[in-house]
Amino acid sequence: MYNFFIRFGKPLLILTVVVVFIFQGYWLWNTFQSKKKELLDQTKVEMQQILLNKLMGELAKNPEVKSALGKQDGSIKESYKTNKNAEVIVLESSNLKTPEKIKKFNLPDLKTDSLLYSSIKKSMPVLFRYGDIIVYNKAKKVVSTYPAGQAVYTENTTEDISKLYGKGTFSIHIENLFTTTIYSISWAILFSVFYMVLFIGTLFIIYRNLLLNQKLLRNKEVFTRNMTHELKIPVSTILIAAEGLEKYNITNEPEGAKKYVHIIQRAANKLSSLVEAILQNARADEATGKIDLNSVNLLSLLHEVQDNLSVIIEDKQAEIRLMNIGEDMSIKGNYEQLKQIFINLYDNSLKYSDKKPVISVLAVKKNNRIIITIQDNGIGIPRKYEKEIFAPYFRIMNNDLHDVKGFGLGLSFVKSSLIKQNGNIRLLHTTTEGTTIELNIPSYE
Repeated sequence: MYNFFIRFGKPLLILTVVVVFIFQGYWLWNTFQSKKKELLDQTKVEMQQILLNKLMGELAKNPEVKSALGKQDGSIKESYKTNKNAEVIVLESSNLKTPEKIKKFNLPDLKTDSLLYSSIKKSMPVLFRYGDIIVYNKAKKVVSTYPAGQAVYTENTTEDISKLYGKGTFSIHIENLFTTTIYSISWAILFSVFYMVLFIGTLFIIYRNLLLNQKLLRNKEVFTRNMTHELKIPVSTILIAAEGLEKYNITNEPEGAKKYVHIIQRAANKLSSLVEAILQNARADEATGKIDLNSVNLLSLLHEVQDNLSVIIEDKQAEIRLMNIGEDMSIKGNYEQLKQIFINLYDNSLKYSDKKPVISVLAVKKNNRIIITIQDNGIGIPRKYEKEIFAPYFRIMNNDLHDVKGFGLGLSFVKSSLIKQNGNIRLLHTTTEGTTIELNIPSYE
């Protein structure tokens, strides 16, 4: 299953994101359409209520109607206009005081469209947030608008409703209904965006961790192969030298015996250094607490590092240049770990060089920090590996082969150890002519 996700993880991630985007888009579209219809329906209901309130108010003001209705539980049976443009309301009620049961009353023709406009503005201010409304007054084939002189639209317009008295209908067009609807569902949109960001972010983190784990496993496999090979060489050397030593008569041939003893010693030292490199990295990973930080004289430290690597330096005919490093320049750190840090950095510069190595070390004090620059004339680091060189078990390959012996733990230890000592390391410049690394370490005040 793990290999399946590694192999098809990227297409699955893209497919999942697309599906979720489609689902969220569909949900938001439905929410938008529902809210849009709700606004139109709500406007229509408000119109009906306003017209009904107006009608009942006018009826209540008419003394003849109040007298005829008695307890005012009458209902409208018919309405029409006279030749003089007056509304005629036909009321029917079980409580009418006249024996005819039906009586006609005239009501004045009022400006209902302006009443609708002002009343809707009070009851539904959200409609006026990004635009205006237009009241359509339809009578026969003539459509008047309020405010006057407006165009007539069918889109984003409520259904026609009867005037309750007289012939004709009213409807309302909502300008910028799209923007108004978006504003009304803004919380739903924000929730959807938050959900998408959270979902995609989580997927990205999971996928990235899978890739990192895959890379870590691959590097560990390479480390295991390298470790087996590196350890096998000194062990085989010791075994061969021991077998040869058995054939010698130590008493009669002491010089030959010493030769084999020296071979065994060199192989044992090599084996010890390899084991120490592995243990050193393991100790750095396990050290979660604070380490002891003391005053360390930088010049003395670099001289000791150079002495420890004197055999390799002489063998490579390397040149170490210490520049601008005063005898009183002190850094704050752990002496043993700082020594191992510089040993690792020097060792890399010596190993990764195809000519006479030249290592230049420059130290400058800035405020309460010591900036140490280490530059060599080696083969350099390809730019595609610049961000990976400090990762555990990572080693630069040349044509899919590791040309230089090692485990890929040196720079990883350097970075983790410096961070624990309140320092840092970064790659400044890499070319085919060499590598420049900068260390930033607190000065001892």
